[in-house]
Amino acid sequence: MPKDRRRKNQKNKENNGPGERPDSNSSAGDVEVQTDAADTMVGQDTDVTTEDGQRDGTTNGAVEEAETEESHTVGTNKKVENYPTNKEAECVVRDDVSEQLVQTYLELTFQNEFFKAQFDVLRDYSLTPVEACKVMNEKGDGENPLENEEELQEKIKSLTRALQEQKEMQIASDNALKHLQMAYSEADAKSQELSSKLTEAQQKMDLEIKQREEKYVELDSKFGRLLKRAKQRIQELQKEKDDLEIRFREVNEVAEKASSQQAAMQQELERTRQNANEALRSMDVERQQLRAGNNKLRESADELRRLLEAKESALEGLQQSLFEKEHALEDMKTKLEAANEKREASISEISAKHQKQIQSLERQVADALSDQNKAADTISNLQTVIAEKESEIAELEAASTGEAVRLRAVIEATKGEINQLKQEHEKERATWDASYKALKSKLEMAENTCLRSEIEAAKMRSQLELELSVQNQLLNSRDADLAAAKEEINRLEREFSSYKVRAHALLQKKNEELDEANIKAKEEAIKEAQRELAMATAERDKAIQDLQDALSSHDEELAMRDAGLTESEQRIRRIELKLESANTRYLSEKEEWQRSIEKVEETWRLKYETLEAQKNEQNAKDLEVELEELHLQHKRLQEEHKSFRDLADRMMEDKDKEISKLLEDNKNLHQSLASRPLVGHMGNQTSTLLKQNDQASTIEASEQQILLLARQQAQREEELAQSQRHILALQEEIEELERENRLHSQQEAMLKAELRNMERSQKREGIDMTYLKNVILKLLETGEVEALLPVIGMLLQFSPEEIKKCQQAYSTSSEGPAPPDGTPCHYPLYQSEKVNWLAEGSKEGHIKKEAESIVTKKRCCTGRCMFF
Repeated sequence: MPKDRRRKNQKNKENNGPGERPDSNSSAGDVEVQTDAADTMVGQDTDVTTEDGQRDGTTNGAVEEAETEESHTVGTNKKVENYPTNKEAECVVRDDVSEQLVQTYLELTFQNEFFKAQFDVLRDYSLTPVEACKVMNEKGDGENPLENEEELQEKIKSLTRALQEQKEMQIASDNALKHLQMAYSEADAKSQELSSKLTEAQQKMDLEIKQREEKYVELDSKFGRLLKRAKQRIQELQKEKDDLEIRFREVNEVAEKASSQQAAMQQELERTRQNANEALRSMDVERQQLRAGNNKLRESADELRRLLEAKESALEGLQQSLFEKEHALEDMKTKLEAANEKREASISEISAKHQKQIQSLERQVADALSDQNKAADTISNLQTVIAEKESEIAELEAASTGEAVRLRAVIEATKGEINQLKQEHEKERATWDASYKALKSKLEMAENTCLRSEIEAAKMRSQLELELSVQNQLLNSRDADLAAAKEEINRLEREFSSYKVRAHALLQKKNEELDEANIKAKEEAIKEAQRELAMATAERDKAIQDLQDALSSHDEELAMRDAGLTESEQRIRRIELKLESANTRYLSEKEEWQRSIEKVEETWRLKYETLEAQKNEQNAKDLEVELEELHLQHKRLQEEHKSFRDLADRMMEDKDKEISKLLEDNKNLHQSLASRPLVGHMGNQTSTLLKQNDQASTIEASEQQILLLARQQAQREEELAQSQRHILALQEEIEELERENRLHSQQEAMLKAELRNMERSQKREGIDMTYLKNVILKLLETGEVEALLPVIGMLLQFSPEEIKKCQQAYSTSSEGPAPPDGTPCHYPLYQSEKVNWLAEGSKEGHIKKEAESIVTKKRCCTGRCMFF
């Protein structure tokens, strides 16, 4: 640089000429020219040349020092500039400060070099005036020395001034250099601090990334384990479902067996009922016959009493024999009374048993009502569970984004299946109600034992049917729960895969970008991902908890069903035991009747033997007629006994014949009494009186038996009437319960409809308006009603009736006539208004109405335009 300047100064000197003098107020450029001229002048001398060489060496050394300093500064600048590019995360302010420092440093280095060059030039002029004069004289070629001295003095003065200025400039430059060094040291310290901070931040980021990767690996492993557990749980549920199906089949088999047993029991009960009806009919016939015979016997007894009153005077001698006979009769009466008491006790026992049976029937009816209430409670609980499941499904639909429409379609399909199952359940319930009414009509015709058994059978049948229906509903609900759980697992897998993709993308972005803003954004994204993962885990845990709750409830319901089956089996056993006890009672009563009949036969046989002994004691001639009559009476009694035991329908005829025979005997007796003399036939009269007394005692015994039988029959009729009234009251209660059940079912249907409307309105609130707008635009552009109508119905939550209306309107519009060619189409304007209005967003009711109006529009022109 100084050599170039010297050359320029020499050229300027040649151009200016040797005689020109510089002004005292010349600029720094003139000073440089003068110094260059002085250098040229001094350079002509040999001594000066040596000094010039030294000066050149010094100047060159200074220049080299300046160059080294410049190179050092450039190196430092390069270091500053070439600071690791990975520190772009520093602030913009620091870059601006470093650039300003570099510029100031370069400017100061150039100024320093310039001042050094001037200082070297001025050093050349530090020679004495004599040496300068010699040089000037040698170079002057005859010029005036005084003028040269003046010029030299002026030059010296100017040079001294320049030196002073140069010194001041040098001091200022030194101060500036010190200031720059301080600033540079501060900048280095700041850069080192920033570099240390950056390294620490990088280390922290690396640690956080490693920790998060470890967390992601742990979450992957946990999710895999959860998936395995969920699959195992699904397999267990499938196994439980198979077990339930097997149990259901077993229950069906048990129910079929119970129904077959019930049918057999009903047949046996019908047989017993028929036998009882036949026995009652025979008893009624016998009662009527006995009443008629009793009346006739009373008439005959009255006549005989009249005869006895006429002949009381003749009977005084025979009082002793009469007393003995009376004692015998009293013994017979006591025996008959004991037998009657036994019969009354047996009848009272039967009535008490009958009342107990009625009470047990009432308890069974109360149990049936309580079971029906329990069934209603279980139905309400199942409805609440279904509502909860539907709410959970709605929440899951709100959480899902891309597959919301598909999931809603699946949910609607499941709801349709549930409705179908409910309809099937209602149909089955109607069929069972019809069967229940038929059984009720049969119960009206049954007696007490039959009533109890049929009520218990109907109860068991209704309970089994309810249990079967509940099992079917539970199986269907378990299938729906399994499907929902599978869908949730698939959704969680998809969300987790998308979450992994997003996490990897975030990690890649973090590796690529190291700015603080990006770091914060990534941290926020990681936090969001963690939140999503927490939500996903919470949903998964919730789904697992729901499945566990469902399994526990299912196990409880299975236990309840097993208990119900055991109770039903116990009831069947009780019914069988009761039937066996009824059969045993029937047989015991039959045996008692046979024993009583045998006793009556024995009493009559004893009476006959006594009469035969009396006949042997008396005269054979007088007693032949009486013996014949006794034989006739004995035969008659045997015939009555046979008719009573065989329960024949010809009892009335036999009784009529007997009555006619008695009338003939009475006539014969009257004739014989009138023909016999009073004195000679006293023994005969006494025998006839004894005979008449025996007949009167037998008549009284038969009358007492008839009265007992009549009382028993009246009690039975009263019990039958009470049981019929009780049956009617129970029927009325059952009808009231059926009406209440119908009202409850109607209320349930109304509440279900309201709940569905509320659910549809809630689902409409979360509609994506842009998606709806795009679907409607696509529908208006293409006219694909069959493909896009279900989507719009799903978004706007159309009811099945509304969808049917839309389809019917579309079919009628497609079949309707089109307008002629050339008619203007006003559809585009209306379309634009509709789209804009839907894009602005409005209330859901208006959206629904407008969508329905769009769906029900017809064609506006032939093939060119279709307004939906």
